[in-house]
Amino acid sequence: MLELAEECLASGRTERPEKRWMEQVYDRFRAENGQLGKAEADQLIFREMYAAEPEKGSDTLKIRYWRTGRHLPVSREQCLLFGKALQLSEEERRFLIQGYCDRCDRVFESVTQDAAYQERRALLQELAGEYLDKVHPALKRQLYHSGEDLAHSLRHLYYTDAKGYIRCREGEYSAQVGRHISSLNYMSEFGRQMKLLGEIPRKTMIRHLMIFASPFVNEEWLSRWLIQFGYLGLDKDHTQVDGSRLDRLLLGYLKLYRECCAGSEPAQCQNWLRQASRFLDDYLEKQGNTSLRLFYFKALKDWA
Repeated sequence: MLELAEECLASGRTERPEKRWMEQVYDRFRAENGQLGKAEADQLIFREMYAAEPEKGSDTLKIRYWRTGRHLPVSREQCLLFGKALQLSEEERRFLIQGYCDRCDRVFESVTQDAAYQERRALLQELAGEYLDKVHPALKRQLYHSGEDLAHSLRHLYYTDAKGYIRCREGEYSAQVGRHISSLNYMSEFGRQMKLLGEIPRKTMIRHLMIFASPFVNEEWLSRWLIQFGYLGLDKDHTQVDGSRLDRLLLGYLKLYRECCAGSEPAQCQNWLRQASRFLDDYLEKQGNTSLRLFYFKALKDWA
């Protein structure tokens, strides 16, 4: 596990494969427009995006940053305009969003009758329901005696479960869910994400899928579900926008899980996933790396 983490940290310091893809489509754009120089090409992209002439250097500087991967478009609208200006095909524009920018193919700002939205939300609710079905009987009794409905406790159960996957300062993971007030700072964000509203980072969706499905999870299952939710499937060469090799780490983690836990009882498998994840999380935190800490998120900051 340590070798896997070190390999991913080292490869995260190399150039993104997605950057090489961008260099290829950018060079093609220059060639198709009369072998333009880079400065001229950046000016043309700006004009195509905004139907206006660049007035100052900073106007085209952002184009250079976007094509070199130093920065990426902040908004989805800018990203789509950038892809259109580069004369990308429909497939290439999809990769620009999903691969180069590491985002979902679509974003929903409100509850809608859109078919894709309804299908994806139903899938997420199905996974959440299966997650609740696996709650330990002792926890169900604890919630029942506290007067809490299991479905209404989804956020708190998820939050409590997530703590079991990261290094903590309080000692060993506890199966006690504790008071719901401890997860109140996660209520708004979790509620929005369960409705699939706004930008939901791919890393966040991976965490949701891992926690909801555990311990019945493998590489093929996770990749298939990511695609169904509109994200790029698992790919050992894919990187996050900062260059970190989360996919490579996750694929290695799941491969070790499969090898170590084949034939084991679900409780043993769950215990392995938690212990292995805590080991990785502790090591990555000591290395000062947050990008690869899959199960850590901001709402756990005061706890971890």
